[in-house]
Amino acid sequence: MSFCPRCKVSLAPDALWCPLCRERSVLSPDSTAPSSESAYTPVSFAADVRDAEERERLTPVEKRLLVFELLTVVYAIIFVVTFGVDLVYHRAVTWSRFTSVCVILLWLYSALPFILVKKLWILFAVLSPSTVLAVFLWGVFTGSLSWFLPLGLPLTLLVEGLVAAAVPLVGLQKHRGLNSIAVILCALAVLCTGIDFFVSLFFSGSPGISWSLVVLLSIVPVSGFFFYLHYRIMNRASLRKLFRL
Repeated sequence: MSFCPRCKVSLAPDALWCPLCRERSVLSPDSTAPSSESAYTPVSFAADVRDAEERERLTPVEKRLLVFELLTVVYAIIFVVTFGVDLVYHRAVTWSRFTSVCVILLWLYSALPFILVKKLWILFAVLSPSTVLAVFLWGVFTGSLSWFLPLGLPLTLLVEGLVAAAVPLVGLQKHRGLNSIAVILCALAVLCTGIDFFVSLFFSGSPGISWSLVVLLSIVPVSGFFFYLHYRIMNRASLRKLFRL
């Protein structure tokens, strides 16, 4: 019987190498040596061990491109199907104009960020005019643009302006936490106030705010409290330590 001189474990009678440490096996004193020297032919091992699934793993860039491709294919299928169904049943382009605008806008907002993830200003420069154009086309398709200039365009520009202001403010924060939530809440408060203002101006002819006052009185104190918690307390000690939780 053979054994490993390094691991001190017994091996199979015909084992030439230890499977644990690759040391040459040694015959025990009560065993006879092999009759031929060919039994001790060296065994070659691989210089390094590689992961068989290494080539199947995708880099972050490849993952983003794959998601972008899948989203593009999905939206293209929806676009073609809705357009084709409209043509088959109505022999003309009717309701598919609205779905086409929605599908294209959804594709821009959901797919483009995956390839322009580190180029936010280029992404915003593409999405901003596209949104305005989509709102304009919606008015064209409905046959009335009377609401576009007094209501649709101001609200669209308001949303885009708030996004353009809130995203950099959140990104510039050195330590993100409750302060980011406070910035978003403030942006929502301004948005609600703008919606109330432009809607009242469009329908009644005179600017004013009504229900948005309730939103402001609710959100502004909460935002201020979040800012206070973040900059005065959470930067110095966690709430868990502060309240001994």
